[in-house]
Amino acid sequence: MQTSPGRFQFLHVADPHIDSPLKNLRAYPGAPLDELQAVTRTAFENAVSLALDEQVALVVVAGDLFDGPWKHMETGVWTAHQFRRLDRAGIPVFLVRGNHDAASRVTQGITWPENVHWLSVTQPETVTLDEHRLAIHGQGFGEGAIDTDLAAGYPDPVPGYFNLGILHTSLAGNPQHDCYAPTSEQVLKNKGYDYWALGHIHQRRTIRQQPYIAYAGNPQGRHVRETGEKGCLLATVEAGQLTGVEFRPTDVLRWYHLHVELAAEHTLQDVYRLLRSELEQCVQASAGRLSAIRVELQGACQAHQELIHPAGREQAIEEIRNLGNEVDESIWIESVVLETDLPLDLDQLRAGHDLVGELLRDCEAIADDEDALLELAEELEPLTSKAPGELDEAGVAVSSGPEQLAQLRTWLRQTERMLVARLREAAS
Repeated sequence: MQTSPGRFQFLHVADPHIDSPLKNLRAYPGAPLDELQAVTRTAFENAVSLALDEQVALVVVAGDLFDGPWKHMETGVWTAHQFRRLDRAGIPVFLVRGNHDAASRVTQGITWPENVHWLSVTQPETVTLDEHRLAIHGQGFGEGAIDTDLAAGYPDPVPGYFNLGILHTSLAGNPQHDCYAPTSEQVLKNKGYDYWALGHIHQRRTIRQQPYIAYAGNPQGRHVRETGEKGCLLATVEAGQLTGVEFRPTDVLRWYHLHVELAAEHTLQDVYRLLRSELEQCVQASAGRLSAIRVELQGACQAHQELIHPAGREQAIEEIRNLGNEVDESIWIESVVLETDLPLDLDQLRAGHDLVGELLRDCEAIADDEDALLELAEELEPLTSKAPGELDEAGVAVSSGPEQLAQLRTWLRQTERMLVARLREAAS
């Protein structure tokens, strides 16, 4: 709350992607479709409510307010309503356009409330709020792909003011995001601003403390690659100095990627026991939110014996989904990935003077012989060309060139364990 002279707060929001489509949801069993389709709106609405509750002096949005061109004008009407809530409280909003809502991409027009300030997309723009001795600098994207350093052209800081820069950027690059408006920490530091509100990277991250340079992350994770708590940053300024930055969650659904490493002695019942504990921890961390969870089981274990056949795998997957429902109704198991093996000593079996040993030695010989691998690739080519869809659904990527040999060796290793398992099953 702003209770003392010279003190104000602002809310740093980035990448809301309002009405971002969560694609192919109907392909996921048990997907809570209504809740999932509304999450980006609800999270942004939560950010607006937070700004009102804290009586902030302003809200900044560091790009990608929208995911792209509106499918319906109602997207703009709904967003204007949220800004109007802030307008009634006297809270201005300063926004830059990002690669998703660049001026060339989102061309639909709507009359925004007077408190909404879209900063220029043609050159850096500075707006001052003299009441707070605050200068806001920013430039949005005119086109969807900007490969120049926008920050380098930002103006010098306004003397005697708290200088806030808003920028949609990948900085020096990020393997999970396209490289847009690339710049460097040093360029931002040398600009002399007090705070850089960054957008584009959806993972919350503080780049440095002085000056404060940070990604707020997005208000709501949209898929399993955007795990953990999501929200925005509440910054406090007193007497022209940044005195605190606090993360505040706004998400209504939280994504988790549970990776469970299994030991040799683990049975399927052990798997369920271990998963129950992990799922309970997710529910606790979500604090009442919906939990969307991808479960990945890995390791050589006894449970694999029951997962060899498709029927056994399907039954285990459905039991894991059932377990999620049993732990808490707020859990949705997004998918189950089974990458288990039998706990076998293949080297010992390969040395044996029996059929198993002979088969394993043949597999090893092919894996060590590049010509034999290429011959195998030719024999498999009709299969891979006739059933690419089925291979994609099974998570099998068909490569070419040098990657193809590595892929074939991986398939041979998997085949070795499958052969041994089937032979053991037939002998029992």
